[in-house]
Amino acid sequence: MYKLVILFGQPSDLLEFDTGWQAFLGMVEQMPGLRRESVSLVSSMIFGDSKLRPFKIHELYFDDLPALEAALASEAGQQAGEWLH
Repeated sequence: MYKLVILFGQPSDLLEFDTGWQAFLGMVEQMPGLRRESVSLVSSMIFGDSKLRPFKIHELYFDDLPALEAALASEAGQQAGEWLH
């Protein structure tokens, strides 16, 4: 099992982020080979610099590295990557 972990910092505009996030989810869910995904909101950190605390963690699970690479190279994967940038 291979997992891609995406860490999101606190957005400056929550409404804009949420709108884009919905589109991003649609793209991710079209990626071939995606087995499971998990999304977590981070409310606090036990240790470390709180300024570095991620806002959200999104985990994407694939069977193996070739499946992950194929998903990232797919049209949906490319579109999701564009949104991330």
